Amino acid sequence: MKAVLLALALLGSASAFSPVVAPRAVRYSSRVFAEEGTEAAGEAVAAEVAEEEAAPAPTPAPVPPPMTASAYMETLYGGLGNPETGGKIPPMAYKVVDLGTPATVDFMRAAELKHGRIAMMGTLGWAFNLLNIHFPGMLSSSEGISFASLDAMNPVDAFFGLPASGLGQIFAFCAIFEFYEMTHKDGKYVGNNVLMGQMVPNVNKWDILGFTEGKSEEDLAEIKLKELKNGRLAMIGVLGFVAAATIPNSVPMLIPFF
Repeated sequence: MKAVLLALALLGSASAFSPVVAPRAVRYSSRVFAEEGTEAAGEAVAAEVAEEEAAPAPTPAPVPPPMTASAYMETLYGGLGNPETGGKIPPMAYKVVDLGTPATVDFMRAAELKHGRIAMMGTLGWAFNLLNIHFPGMLSSSEGISFASLDAMNPVDAFFGLPASGLGQIFAFCAIFEFYEMTHKDGKYVGNNVLMGQMVPNVNKWDILGFTEGKSEEDLAEIKLKELKNGRLAMIGVLGFVAAATIPNSVPMLIPFF
């Protein structure tokens, strides 16, 4: 009897160190469930892909039509809403700009600014002539032309009284700046700005005295509007001076000066 009990004890202790093996049914059911889960996941992904392919493609946003020259002109300063125009743009301006594109409007605004600046300098020079202020000495010793002799004429006659070499120097000097303006941007050569439609106002900064340094956008907008208005007034003023100098009594306010 003791021998039987000892054998049973040894058998129990040996089974305690043997590996635990899952039953065949349990291992089989786990593999089946894993395979079924993988198949279900694959089917779900395939269903999502099919839904995405079947869904209609999003409609692209409509491309707005290009801005017309007239509409672009209305966005520039010095036009609509400004006192000097009564909040309106002359009908003739619409007819002119409609012959071109927004780039044409930029070119015309750049030309307007340059002509206004020249007219302001011309108005100042004309005032010097009326006040008999001139340089001393000779303008051209070879031609026998002095500054005083030109100051004795009205500016129109004085201009045409300049020697041909003097007129050539004036036009050559202006041509240098004009060529630079039409072919450069921010100090770099970029080609013909006019033909490429990139002739915009103030493409090159010439603020030598630093009037615009440190100015806010609101201050710069006000300065640019003042420049434009003063340039327009100067162009009208110079035309009045020329008319008074060439057509007697054509400008009653200037009769005492001519």
